[in-house]
Amino acid sequence: MKRIKQIFILMMVGFCFSCASRNTGPGPFWQLSPEKRLYDSAEAHYQAGEYNEALSGFESYLSQFPHTPLASASRFRVGEIHSLKRQYKKAQTDFRRVIADYPDTPYARDARLELLNVWSKTGDFRAITISAGNVLAQPLTGGQAYRANLMIGDAYMALKSPREAYYAYLSAFQTASTEKESGHALSKLKNALPLMGAPELSAELEKLAGHPPSAELMYQLGVNYMKEGKTDDAAAILSAFAARYPSHENAGQAKQLISEMQSPGFAKHREIVIGCLLPMTGKYQTFGHQAYNGVEYALTRFARQEGGAAVKILLKDTGSDPQKTRQAVQDLADGNASAIIGPIGTVDEAAQAAQGLKIPIITLTQKDGITGIGDYVFRNFLTPRMQVNSLVSYTVGTLGLKRFAILYPSESYGNIHMALFRDAVIAAGGTIVGAEAYTSGQTDFADAIKRLAGSRMGTVPPEPKAAFDAIFIPDSPEKAGLIIPQLAYYDVKGVYLLGTNLWHSDKLIQIAKYNIQNIIIPDGFFDKSASGQVRQFVSGFTAAYGNTPGFIEAISYDTAMMLFALASRPDVHDSAGIQKALLTMPPFEGVTGKTVFDESREAVKDIYLLKISQGGFQEVDGWHPGDVRQPLLPR
Repeated sequence: MKRIKQIFILMMVGFCFSCASRNTGPGPFWQLSPEKRLYDSAEAHYQAGEYNEALSGFESYLSQFPHTPLASASRFRVGEIHSLKRQYKKAQTDFRRVIADYPDTPYARDARLELLNVWSKTGDFRAITISAGNVLAQPLTGGQAYRANLMIGDAYMALKSPREAYYAYLSAFQTASTEKESGHALSKLKNALPLMGAPELSAELEKLAGHPPSAELMYQLGVNYMKEGKTDDAAAILSAFAARYPSHENAGQAKQLISEMQSPGFAKHREIVIGCLLPMTGKYQTFGHQAYNGVEYALTRFARQEGGAAVKILLKDTGSDPQKTRQAVQDLADGNASAIIGPIGTVDEAAQAAQGLKIPIITLTQKDGITGIGDYVFRNFLTPRMQVNSLVSYTVGTLGLKRFAILYPSESYGNIHMALFRDAVIAAGGTIVGAEAYTSGQTDFADAIKRLAGSRMGTVPPEPKAAFDAIFIPDSPEKAGLIIPQLAYYDVKGVYLLGTNLWHSDKLIQIAKYNIQNIIIPDGFFDKSASGQVRQFVSGFTAAYGNTPGFIEAISYDTAMMLFALASRPDVHDSAGIQKALLTMPPFEGVTGKTVFDESREAVKDIYLLKISQGGFQEVDGWHPGDVRQPLLPR
């Protein structure tokens, strides 16, 4: 009998250990163990909402039994309680410990989900989007996937990424298990749709292939087309929507919008958005503020005109940063901008982004080849080619000069202007009799002047025998102020002195003093012009801003007024219409002269030519900006 009793005890012990070793958890005897009673007590407090008692119980359990099967559940409960008590830092630590210490348990998956919840409550939306992929890659239940996608969608909305938010809300909508959940996900999705562009909505609508929520996307696409002035597209989409979904809550509104677009007064009352892309911060912020003042003043003047559509300026700061510039262009597109003015700097990034979105952009830059990026990229600015062409057109075509010399700095600015001037003179039938370069630090130009003038003498000033009618010096007023007196010293007199817009400075007058006869320089704007339009602009701008406008303000003003007028035409409805209108418009009469765009989308204009007389700058007699001509050289 004693032997049988011993065998029975050994069998029971073996049974208990074998049960305890299974993956399903501890054996039946464990149900009566101290750790189980401690866990059950803490869980009972948790279910009753007694969180302080529950927290104490679960922490006591982890202290005494850190490696038992219910340790992962206890740690997870501690994180939940800290979250409920708004102790979010502690909650994050707890959930991360669950993930690290118990990676193969279901609680690790739950902890990742709860981390999203904690970040949502603390506003750490970037952390949610970074972790979204790992969370959704887990084997989630339908309810967990629904909850995760809603939080991910909310995070993207907070970060102003409506397309990504749409994808998350769409996933939540598709995994919803009840009508209530579907409605909740759909309401969030509908909040994201108005922030998406028409091309995005069109692409997503095609992917849905008629499946829900196609109706919501179709209606919003029609509304977006309407806002963008694409009335034909809007009417077609909204008509199809109303016919396909006659019982939809927006069917009546769609019919009303169609009726509004067909009314005669609709074009007058539509709002036009023009984007303004400028460096309001960063190293070029001074120019950015000057340009924006010009655009802003143009809006003030345009708003006073009777009739036409309402115009809104949407300003985005590039910060002179390439990535920020690209995002700013996308923001303007999301804001329904029909065209863009700017930028100054980071122009390649802006032009490429605008071209990709098919938004006409009028850049304010001298950068060579910028319009080659695409057919939606324009330029309205004072360029080296424009200055050179105006100088050569006047000196050869009006004054009849034939022989030219060039004295230039051997650096980028000098090399570019020298080459353009040389080619323009030759194309106009003139002759370059000599071209001499000098270094940036040079102050003595005797040898170069003698070579250009054809002198064989040493230090004695030669007889006046200059072999040219005019000399072109593309350099700063300070350097020109040193060169011009030396020309006079070596008796190079009676020739025209040609410079660039850099010479339009009182510094030149102060340095060169009495040796500044026959000077001709080009510039894009002259605030003392005799033009009534310029005088009106200068006086009004000065009264509004307290300072006299310069070229940046003037060219920005003209560009804005040009776009406002074109975008307000009844036959122009969208960005594509503005692009075509820019290429076919008659000469625009502005304060920087008449402007048209050639087939390369470069501005063509005869700019101001100035001389120095009576101690100041004056317009050259017989030359006035406004006679738009074709450039001397092909682009």
